[in-house]
Amino acid sequence: MRLRHIEVFHAVYKYGSISAAARDLNVSQPSVSKVLRHAEDQLGYDLFDRKKGRLTPTPAAHELFGEVEDVYARMRSLHQTARNIASRKGGHLRIGVLPSLGFEVLPRAIARFRDVSPETSFEIDTLHSKTLAGALIERECDIAVGYGDPARAGLVATPLGASELLLIEPRGEQAPERQGPAQFAELETVPVIGLRDSGPLGDLLTRRLVENDIDLNEVVVARTYYIALSLVRLGVGLAVVDDFTAASAWDGAIRARRFADPIEYPVTAVTLDEHPHMTLISEFVQILAEVVRDRPRPWDASVSPGL
Repeated sequence: MRLRHIEVFHAVYKYGSISAAARDLNVSQPSVSKVLRHAEDQLGYDLFDRKKGRLTPTPAAHELFGEVEDVYARMRSLHQTARNIASRKGGHLRIGVLPSLGFEVLPRAIARFRDVSPETSFEIDTLHSKTLAGALIERECDIAVGYGDPARAGLVATPLGASELLLIEPRGEQAPERQGPAQFAELETVPVIGLRDSGPLGDLLTRRLVENDIDLNEVVVARTYYIALSLVRLGVGLAVVDDFTAASAWDGAIRARRFADPIEYPVTAVTLDEHPHMTLISEFVQILAEVVRDRPRPWDASVSPGL
């Protein structure tokens, strides 16, 4: 099927008539009928049953529509991207970011950057740690914001600061207020919300637990820090999450304690070694580093020293 065939078939299937499809496409009804017939002739089978002036999709049409919908969505995306490119005046940055850094840090950095460069536009894609480097190499994004240095040829990591893992506990009359820095041994004696596929921070925590011969009492296993925090609020158990997630979801229902043996990991902005828009990228990365440095740490003001 040609693109014009796809466009007409999509409209006729969606609206159920030649006249409605013609109005949507802003063409004449005979033109729609002609293109639709040409598509069916090329395919060798009917896409619609024509009875008393009504069009009913055939089983073949139903089967094709799923694929056509995907192609049509890509066509709409292509048209929108082409329009966006034409309207850009101050540069455009595509950013891949981990979820934990995408809720607060990245939006704050973009807002601050647009205060000084309002004509710069952005595109954000939430990615997993394992896919950030590949997205850069495949030129699907210009900056990847995550944890650590991928140490791959052609990529450069700029340090932005450090992330710290915190022990998050429920706050309330039924929750004991443990004092002092958190100890790994505590995680053996309380219900814990475990995490899977939580990236380099999760790997770092696992190594610390193995080093200290700690077996977690996992009562629930989640795949995101935010779900773990929600379970903590409801008193299901304790969780270990990064401080970015804790800050973005902070409220009076939880409290945070640092570990006596801190668990920290570098936050980095990774870019291609050679990029045609390196000046713009460098300016944004500088703002990003400032946001990471100045980010709120509400537990510092809400708990006593050492907690």
